[in-house]
Amino acid sequence: MMPYALYLHIPFCRQRCSYCDFNTYTTLNDLQPAYVAALAAEIGQIGELATAAGDPRPAVRTVFFGGGTPSLLTVAQVAHLLDTARASFALASDAEITMEANPGTVSADWLADVRALGVNRLSFGVQSALPGELALLGRAHDFAAAVEAVGMATAAGFDNLNLDLIYGLPGQSVADWAQTLAAVLSLAASAPAVTHISLYCLTIEPGTPMQRWLHSGVIHAPDPDTAADQYELAGRELAAAGFGHYEISNWARPGRECRHNVVYWRNEPYLGLGAGAHGLAGGYRYQVVRQPRAYVRRIRDATPVIGGVRQPFEHFFPFPISSAVAAYHRVEAAEAMSDTAITQLRLLDEGLDMAGFAARFGRAFDDVYANEVQQLEAWQLLHRHNDRLLLTERGRFLSNQVFYRFV
Repeated sequence: MMPYALYLHIPFCRQRCSYCDFNTYTTLNDLQPAYVAALAAEIGQIGELATAAGDPRPAVRTVFFGGGTPSLLTVAQVAHLLDTARASFALASDAEITMEANPGTVSADWLADVRALGVNRLSFGVQSALPGELALLGRAHDFAAAVEAVGMATAAGFDNLNLDLIYGLPGQSVADWAQTLAAVLSLAASAPAVTHISLYCLTIEPGTPMQRWLHSGVIHAPDPDTAADQYELAGRELAAAGFGHYEISNWARPGRECRHNVVYWRNEPYLGLGAGAHGLAGGYRYQVVRQPRAYVRRIRDATPVIGGVRQPFEHFFPFPISSAVAAYHRVEAAEAMSDTAITQLRLLDEGLDMAGFAARFGRAFDDVYANEVQQLEAWQLLHRHNDRLLLTERGRFLSNQVFYRFV
């Protein structure tokens, strides 16, 4: 059976970024101990369900603490979650264990302690090197804090660090973006532990402060042509610095691709736990309830008490549906084929494995999507190489239009 990736959502933040529409909260710090206890209990639930389904202690190859700001967890809380995961799953000895962190929320002691617990990869939300852009984004740190965090992480024994950056900001010129790239690549040159860089084009999401500023005229909409120029510049600069462009938004030094995220991009099974998390496993796609207090209640009151005895959890739910799941459905072949096409094409060197697709679904990719592929090849957005289908250079810039054809 294919091993799983395990995602654990930590929804707490010190402050809300102006662009963020993730499932995060700044006013629920009092809930953190109860939430961590519930998350550990949900890990245990999934382990019980797997055992009942005939797969005791299923194999897990990666763990990813996402948020929110997972670096707000105490060392004891991280230890509790990892200990529970190791008791419930067969965690690979070489598992990639990633923790998202914000510069300014980590200390040298905390980093050394979580490294000793087995966390071996950090993802720092740097976003920009320019003070004005960080203020616009609502970030609490400056670039000096990011440099300090990288230094402390390196001293603590981490040798696999990702830096997140955002481009396509309102009013951000190509020259502004070049300054951030130069600062980050200078940092990477002096800190070999920086092995991975993720670049995200800003999307102004409904309900965010940035959307309100846009509607009220405080900011102007980003220029997509400028964003395309920024993306192109980043590709050149990162390549020159030794980072390979392996996924649309991600660059890595050789062998340092994010193993956890590659599971998503191959459309392979993963377990999503915690408030608002999504998962794909056991033939189901599911979403956990979003509100953290509701999440804690659902885990606490997982099964009914009959005759003074709480009933066995596995009698009420199929693997991997925990008591906190708000919605789920069986993934039919058409949905799975569409998802596989869209996600695998994001991998720029690997692309869509057409032989693997046929083995998985019993149908040739060209038979399922003959018209779509013919048109995209004619437009020079896709090309073939060794039984794989890949985005062309032009297709990388128009990837959303490509993916839309497979929906």
